Amino acid sequence: MRSILAPLSAMMLVQAMTAMAVVTVPVLAPEIAAALAIDTATVGFYQSTAFVGAAFLTLMSGSLVLRYGGVRVNQASVVLAAAGVALAVTGSVPIVVLGGVLAGMGYGLATPAASHVLARITPPARRGLVFSVKQSAVTLGGLVAGVLFPPVAERFGWKWAILLACCMVVSAALIVQPLRTRLDDDRKPTHRVQINDPMQSVRLVLTSPRLQPIALVAFSFGAMQLSLFAFLVTYLVERVGLDLVTAGLLFAVMQGAGFVGRVGWGWVTDRWIGARPLLAALGAGTIASTAAAIAFSDTWPLAGLAAGCAALGLTAVGWNGVYLAEVARAVPIDKVGPATGGIMMFTFVGVVLGPTAFGAIVATTGSYAAAFIAIDALVLVTVVALAFRRRSDG
Repeated sequence: MRSILAPLSAMMLVQAMTAMAVVTVPVLAPEIAAALAIDTATVGFYQSTAFVGAAFLTLMSGSLVLRYGGVRVNQASVVLAAAGVALAVTGSVPIVVLGGVLAGMGYGLATPAASHVLARITPPARRGLVFSVKQSAVTLGGLVAGVLFPPVAERFGWKWAILLACCMVVSAALIVQPLRTRLDDDRKPTHRVQINDPMQSVRLVLTSPRLQPIALVAFSFGAMQLSLFAFLVTYLVERVGLDLVTAGLLFAVMQGAGFVGRVGWGWVTDRWIGARPLLAALGAGTIASTAAAIAFSDTWPLAGLAAGCAALGLTAVGWNGVYLAEVARAVPIDKVGPATGGIMMFTFVGVVLGPTAFGAIVATTGSYAAAFIAIDALVLVTVVALAFRRRSDG
């Protein structure tokens, strides 16, 4: 494990910074929406457009990694993400949305590139833990955003919080540079960069019996997770009556619990239980924890709200490392990057449709409960499918 500590740390840093870039605007949504005179429900559209960009770059990720190497592609990912965050300071809604697309592009490059690097150097018996630790960095990025940016916005203004995020994100490109020579030694400079046929990626997943249920997980769990990322702070401010700083701290609690869950569930699936039954259990836990979130009100003590947000983190945010490690187990080493990209296409469909649908339901009905229940229905279908498939295999 010691030999992979530096590469794992580098991949975690990039993952954290690109994830932080994607959630910075949603975390500041109440302040930004007030300044721009827009409905906070439109934050779902912002989050969805970010992952349209992520989906597009994922289609190129396999060939980019082969030509330039995983570290170089990770450096490109944080530069794109930082540029996207920086555009938000213009205050122009179309340019802010364009910035979301660029930030999403950076995020879309980071995960397949990191999977390529780590799959080469990680023993198969440790992949569940290593991939879960790597994916836990997504929650660290969200945690930092929730703790740091709302206080900066309240004291100095939301634009200064955006600029701070930009500087933090781009610095990761310099920090990981010393590892490039060692970790990008498999790059092929003459390899042709191309946009992969999305149906080819989809077929790769759908023709693998081990990847089929993971694709359903990626879609429905992704829709729920990104809906929470997009709307939890706004929900806590508008419906529960909290101030932005307290709501941001509870968002950080969710992300911190997600970090614990991603690492812990990776350890569990390496030693105690298979990925599919564990994912089914996490889906059931997601439904239960969102039911608790629906009941949040201004009569709840802060400790109770924190416990509810922690439950959301452990379940709705804690699953990612488990499914990515299962992808790495299901295919040969040279197929890990393309297979990860293929699975992430299903994730991106979920994270594009989920927040948009969530926001549309809130805007139409005025009810966050209706929106939570609608996404929970997708998760329930996945839990049933996983349970049925397990019985069929048995």
